Amino acid sequence: MIVEVLLPAAGVVSLFGHVWAFRSVRGLRGRLSEARRRSVTDPLTGLANRAGLSRALVELADDSYDLVLVDLDRFKQVNDTWGHAAGDALLVEIARRLSALLEGIDGAVVARLGGDELVLASPSPAPLAQLLGAEAIAALAAPIEVAAGVTVTVTASVGAVHATAGDEWSRVLAAADAAVYEVKARGGDGMVEHCPLTELPEVEARPLLRIRELAALTSVVGVAR
Repeated sequence: MIVEVLLPAAGVVSLFGHVWAFRSVRGLRGRLSEARRRSVTDPLTGLANRAGLSRALVELADDSYDLVLVDLDRFKQVNDTWGHAAGDALLVEIARRLSALLEGIDGAVVARLGGDELVLASPSPAPLAQLLGAEAIAALAAPIEVAAGVTVTVTASVGAVHATAGDEWSRVLAAADAAVYEVKARGGDGMVEHCPLTELPEVEARPLLRIRELAALTSVVGVAR
């Protein structure tokens, strides 16, 4: 037996309105969720971006963790020689390799700060930053195909820091940056660990040139004179 239900015209319009409103809200929520995801994600590598990293480090701040800053050596040469597509391919593969190091570790994050700088941070009750830095260097050792028939081998300057509970994440990152600068000053391709007995560097509230950028600027000014 077929039961036919007839809705008044007003009821049909009301039902249509509810369905439309539900779909609109669901679509809006989806777009907002995607916008939030993009706001903390690097579009090239899929890693966290600077905002995503800061959010993750705030969540790690109540416990101790290891942080490693990886600054690729002579990355610009890849772009200049084989083009930006090759540079992008290199970054994507490096991101994949570094992500594999922390896969499955709750609270860990791998981020791209921009350009050729990447950060790894992982909860760690013991000071193991040097070990994590060594693993990052080893992960870069194998050649990477950046274009058809073109493979490159990259090295990196690495700064490692073990942060204790309550450390300001910006000061931890500044310590890693200073350690990377020390490696760069030695010619790159190595690692320096921030001494745990040394206080973390102060960070100005206003944006400043980073240590390496300031050194480069000073060098340029000196030559100009």
